[in-house]
Amino acid sequence: MGFIFLVLLEGALLLSAGMIFFGGIWGTVAATIALSGINFLAHDVEQFWSWELPLLLGGIVGILLLLAVGRIANKSQVVTGLVGGLISLVLFGAFVTPVAAIILWALVVGTGIISKDKKSQVIWSFAPTILRLVLGIGWIIYGNILTL
Repeated sequence: MGFIFLVLLEGALLLSAGMIFFGGIWGTVAATIALSGINFLAHDVEQFWSWELPLLLGGIVGILLLLAVGRIANKSQVVTGLVGGLISLVLFGAFVTPVAAIILWALVVGTGIISKDKKSQVIWSFAPTILRLVLGIGWIIYGNILTL
């Protein structure tokens, strides 16, 4: 495979991870479809299904985990402020240097990372974000192994 193809492939995998992180359940569905397309392009029919079944199983498990963790985390009302604050920090960090991003994020958004609620509520409020990061990294790794 050529260098340009591999760079475009890695860009598609990073885009899939971004869809999972910012899109949640719908992003996971879109990332699974994108990886299925990469699988279709990279393998013939016989190999396609040997890679596709674990991919679909992983997508379904990821969606169910996001749904379950989201329901548990939604019981505490801390989630929206924390996840919104973390997503805005990532967006600021994507376009500005990290030090300036943290300062701008603190000034503009002002959402505290650690709230004054119970520790279990804070842990469950971070759980959806951490799960999205893990799923995104998992899809990047699986996509890279997929094209070997």
